[in-house]
Amino acid sequence: MHSDEVLGNWIPLVDYSFKTGTSLSTLRRHIKSNKILYRLEEGRYLIYDPNASAARLTSQVSTDAAPETSTAEKASHLQERQIQILETELQRAHEELTELKMLLAIYEEKIGST
Repeated sequence: MHSDEVLGNWIPLVDYSFKTGTSLSTLRRHIKSNKILYRLEEGRYLIYDPNASAARLTSQVSTDAAPETSTAEKASHLQERQIQILETELQRAHEELTELKMLLAIYEEKIGST
């Protein structure tokens, strides 16, 4: 459900993945099959989230810091958040790969026993 007309709370694909616990590959499949409301902005997919605040999750990192926080510290917090998101996605990818290897072994065993 591609939509540029819907106003509201749009968050980046990675943030939506982290927030919902849905893998990026699953979200991309949902986008491709038009199962979720999305839009493309400057080459980035944004997912509609009616429960999100108007500010994106990545901007929340900078507002969590003290008002006197320097730009460098805000950038550091943002980088830490992005690293956490990437580490979570990497862990999910490893788990998915392990499951696929296990399925492949089961299928190979079935083929070999027939």
